Amino acid sequence: MRPVARRSGLLIRELPDELLVYDREQHRAHCLNRTAAQVFRHADGTRTRTDLALLLAPSAEPAAGRAAVDGALARLGEAGLLEGDPGALSRREVVRRVAVGAAILLPAVASIVAPTPAEAAASCVTNCQGKSQGTPCTSFPGAGQCTASCACAVSPCSMGDCSDGGGA
Repeated sequence: MRPVARRSGLLIRELPDELLVYDREQHRAHCLNRTAAQVFRHADGTRTRTDLALLLAPSAEPAAGRAAVDGALARLGEAGLLEGDPGALSRREVVRRVAVGAAILLPAVASIVAPTPAEAAASCVTNCQGKSQGTPCTSFPGAGQCTASCACAVSPCSMGDCSDGGGA
């Protein structure tokens, strides 16, 4: 099998030691650790699982490298970041195969659902009273979009002010 990572409909941002992938179709953000990110980057349909294992950990025990790749493919598949079905192992099986010596290779993909623009706008408030600092707000009721954020000396706000730091 030559796994292929999905590329269409994704926004990808490189961060130190991880990769942030936003799925514009599903409105989900995925944070890939170093292991999962390397598998995602190199899963282009030209490499086998064994090839990926050698790229991932050239000096590791071959079985541990393959198990880490299988685990990464399983997590990427669960997140919808692969083309087709990876047919990978369960998390428990991956941990068992990787073993303690190569635990640094364990793949991780953390996913969250991001609000759509309409949902994000719906959380905009016009009165900060009782809201935490940083809550999106507007000083102009009916404006339809947030123009600032709640800024108070204490959180939650005891005053009802929406502030852009001095201009709202």
